[in-house]
Amino acid sequence: MHNEMRVLDGDGHVLEPWSAWNSLPEQYRPTSVTDADGLDHVLVGGQEVFVARLGQMGQPGTDVGAPSGPVPMEQARAGAYDPVARLTDMDSEGIDEVVLYPTIGLGFWGIRDPKAATAVARAYNDWLASYCAAAPDRLYGAAMVPFQDPVAAVNELRRARDELGFVSAFVRPNPCVGRTIVDPSNDRFWEEAESLGMTVAIHEGFQNAVPPLGSDRTPTNVLVLHACSHTLEQMLACAQLIGLGILERHPALRFVFLEAGGGWAPYWLERLDHQVPSYHRYAPPMSLLPSEYFARQCWVSFEVDEPTLPALTPFIGASRIVWGSDYPHADSTFPGATAELFETISILDDDIQRRILGLNAAELYGLAAPG
Repeated sequence: MHNEMRVLDGDGHVLEPWSAWNSLPEQYRPTSVTDADGLDHVLVGGQEVFVARLGQMGQPGTDVGAPSGPVPMEQARAGAYDPVARLTDMDSEGIDEVVLYPTIGLGFWGIRDPKAATAVARAYNDWLASYCAAAPDRLYGAAMVPFQDPVAAVNELRRARDELGFVSAFVRPNPCVGRTIVDPSNDRFWEEAESLGMTVAIHEGFQNAVPPLGSDRTPTNVLVLHACSHTLEQMLACAQLIGLGILERHPALRFVFLEAGGGWAPYWLERLDHQVPSYHRYAPPMSLLPSEYFARQCWVSFEVDEPTLPALTPFIGASRIVWGSDYPHADSTFPGATAELFETISILDDDIQRRILGLNAAELYGLAAPG
């Protein structure tokens, strides 16, 4: 704890080792081919779903664009795939608990074969449950759900909650096999998530298998695309969930928007509110303004060094802000993430600091106070 304040990382990551897929039939087991530039191309059923130097995905502070040969996964920081090493790194940073999201698995949203997507989701969730079992009061899982098959997504959501004890499920904001997240075929998923009290995290990634907003206009500029994909995809997902009635129909459903910073939220909510008087008849009936839905059901994560966080707190609401380390990804900070976070929020009142450091995330994910 920091000054007796609970510190809960609302968006950490694992880097899935090849052993995570041992239980899968060969036709669904992820494989990798390394090209002449050292990039690893991960394939599922012959379809490319993830491209990176895999080891760099577990090396905080890495310039991924610098000329380099292969960086095998074994060169990643051990805490990315070893829970005991992860706990050591958490202790060194003063992090009490973490909710864990995938790395390679973010690319699985682009799998076209529903059976393959369902198989790898189950295998990933089983592996993550074994990782979290090393410290179930500190390591918490976020479930992968195969939106390629709406029925399988509901079944895996229920299994993750009831059998594996996960505290959230994540979906990408991008279309999946041509369907948006607000497609009517996904209505049963939102119903089940609300019924189970399962938080849904909107978590973007950046892979060619899932073309992000802007990819048709700047197809080769990774700097532009990476910046746009995370923020603009989250903004669109927020507008869709509100403007197409998901939050209206499911008032107890909790959402968190991760890994795009939080500075977009005040502007975007004001912008959406401004549309309502003139354009509300084009949307399903709305009993609240978009900002009011957000205040009732949504959270947003800030980066540890995001300087606007203190200034924007009054507009978002101090109870709706969480933080994420993004450890061990290349653009994360380690060591020193919590030091940056403490400096960023130091001008805020202790009660608001306490909420941002951990109490908000505990409420979001339905976690009890430490015993």
